[in-house]
Amino acid sequence: MVSNLGIDINMRKNILFLSLVILISLTSVSCRRTSNKNDNKEVILVSFTVLADIIKNLAKDDFIVRSITKPGVEVHGYKPTPSDLVKASRAFVFVDNGFGFELWAEKFVSNLQVKRISVAKDLDPIFISEDFYKGKPNPHAWISPKRGMLYVDILVESLSELRPSKREFFKKNGKIYKDKLSKIDKEFSLFINNINKDRRYLVSCEGAFSYLTNDYGLEEVYLWPVNAESQITPKRMARTISLVKAKNVPTVFCESTVSNESQMVVANTTGAKFGGNLFVDSLSDDSGPASSYLKMLEHNLDLIKKGLF
Repeated sequence: MVSNLGIDINMRKNILFLSLVILISLTSVSCRRTSNKNDNKEVILVSFTVLADIIKNLAKDDFIVRSITKPGVEVHGYKPTPSDLVKASRAFVFVDNGFGFELWAEKFVSNLQVKRISVAKDLDPIFISEDFYKGKPNPHAWISPKRGMLYVDILVESLSELRPSKREFFKKNGKIYKDKLSKIDKEFSLFINNINKDRRYLVSCEGAFSYLTNDYGLEEVYLWPVNAESQITPKRMARTISLVKAKNVPTVFCESTVSNESQMVVANTTGAKFGGNLFVDSLSDDSGPASSYLKMLEHNLDLIKKGLF
């Protein structure tokens, strides 16, 4: 009986083992099938998350859209990794912002055999007025909803040139997306038009809001002209503090990818409120307040409205 019991236990073990093998095999086949669906899709490689999100809204599920930089990453000084090149190996096109935003893009693209689209080639720049970058284009045009609509037009045309058979598809998606941007634009324009001109000051860490302030009649004040490479000089800090005091600016801001320590000094010295971190170079992750371009604009403009009111 002991012998028979041992045989019975072994048989059960064998049956269990075979069942697990079959289950793993079925799961593997299912995963391969799921993967194969995407394997047939063309890959659009994009330099940063904001641009990737806009393209996803135009291309929908017909393409795989991958961003080189991840949510929350500072893009200016990013250094591509070997895994980024692996990620890029299947792409048929690389889309970047241009205007010197992606300082690493030239070298990166030189290692790829892909077509390159730079949105800035079809945009009118606002030039940086001081510091090392004086005379160079400010790259942050997407911060303004009005310019965001231009991004959509440019990308619809660029994608249509790549895939003429899908032109109407891209145009339809572009119109739907632009309608959403237009609503954000109109709401912010109405707000700005209803506040006194002497309260229309936007004080930030980086001078990344030139397009927004230009398009909506605001005055831009910042601690450094572009990205965190610029040092905050005592002169620039004193200038900002003096203006905030003189104009009685109620609220100051910083950006999500840099330290807000210096701006907190401005707030504490002047008595202004710190209004929070605005999103500029990168979206937040899915749990954050700026997980899409539309949400980013709504988050930024909502904070600005509260700060200026």
